[in-house]
Amino acid sequence: MRYAMGVDGGATKTMVAVGDESGRILGVGLGGPTNYQVNGMEPALANLDETVQMALRSSGLQIAQIEQAVFGMAGADFPQDFEVLNQAISRLYPDLKFHLTNDTWVGFRAGTEKDFGGVVICGTGANYAAAAPDGRRITGRGMGYEWGSEGGAGRLIQQAMHFAFRSNDGTGPKTALEETVLRLLEFPNYDDLSLYMYQNHGQFRQIYKKVAQIVPALFDLACRGDKVAQDILVNTGTVMGEIIGGMMARLGMQDVQADVVLVGSIFNKAVNPLMVSSLKTACHRLIPFATFRLLEMEPAVGGFLMALEAMGVDAKGKVRQTAIASSRDLRNISDAVPIGNAVPS
Repeated sequence: MRYAMGVDGGATKTMVAVGDESGRILGVGLGGPTNYQVNGMEPALANLDETVQMALRSSGLQIAQIEQAVFGMAGADFPQDFEVLNQAISRLYPDLKFHLTNDTWVGFRAGTEKDFGGVVICGTGANYAAAAPDGRRITGRGMGYEWGSEGGAGRLIQQAMHFAFRSNDGTGPKTALEETVLRLLEFPNYDDLSLYMYQNHGQFRQIYKKVAQIVPALFDLACRGDKVAQDILVNTGTVMGEIIGGMMARLGMQDVQADVVLVGSIFNKAVNPLMVSSLKTACHRLIPFATFRLLEMEPAVGGFLMALEAMGVDAKGKVRQTAIASSRDLRNISDAVPIGNAVPS
C-alpha cells in the first residue's frame, strides 16, 4: 500500500491528513499556526512538525512511509516565500518528497474535483485563486486590504470597530456595535479603549480572544436588523465577489460553468447570508455560470488528494468519495462543514 500526506497550514491553526492510495484517511493532526509571516519561522516549524507527528501517530505510520506530501501553506505568497519554506521543510524532513503550494489550492481541491474554477478563503485572513480550463492559474497576493484584497476576520473586526467608534463619537450612523464592542472587550468607555489601542500600537494580542468574538456578534446583529452590520457584510461580500469574478474574467472564464469554492470559518459559521449572497451576485455579474460550493472535506484532505495525484493516482470519483466518507468520520477534524452541496441561493 502507498501513502500520502496533505497539510493545510494557516495563521490560526494547522491540520495534517494522512491516508492511503484508496483515498482512505488513516489519521489526522490538529495543531497551532504555521504562517511564518505572522508567527515566525521557528514557532511555525515547531507547530508544523508537532502536527505532522500527531497525524503519523494516529495513522500508525512513519514519515519514511509517506511517498508524497503536499504542503498548502498560508504565507507562501511570493517567490522568496517559496524559497525559504522549501528550504525549511527540506531541513525538517530531508527524505520526504513534497510539493509546496499556497493554501488556497488545497482548499480548492477540497471543494471540487474539477481542475478549473475559483476559490475564496475567508478565515483569519482572506485570499483568492482561479484556474482556467487550459491550465493557467492566478493566485492572489493574500497580504491584506492595502494589497487589493478584502475579507477575513481581521478586516471585519476593523470595520466593526470603525463604525462602533463613529457611532460613539456622533460622526456616523448609530449602531448596536457601539455597545457590543465595549461589552465584548470589557472596557467601560471608548476613551479607555482608545487609550489601550494607542498604548499597544493598535494591536490586540493580549485580548485577542475577546476581539475575535466581534465577528460572530457582527453576523448576529445583522440578523437582528442592525443596518450598519448589514452594510458591512453586504459591502464586504460585494468586493469579495468582484475580486474572484475579476480573477476568473482575466482568465477568460465568462462563459465557463465553473465551481467557486468558499473556504474558511467565516463562511462555515456565518448565521446571516448577506455576505455570501452579495459575493455571489457580484461574481455572477462577471462569471454568470459560476456555481458556489462549500467544502466537501477539510482542506488538508484536499492536500492529501493532491499528493495522490502527484503519485499518479486518479484521485477523482471513487477515491475522492472514499476520502470524503472516511474524513467525515474522524472526530478530531475541526469546524465540520456541510458536505457536497452547492451553497443555497
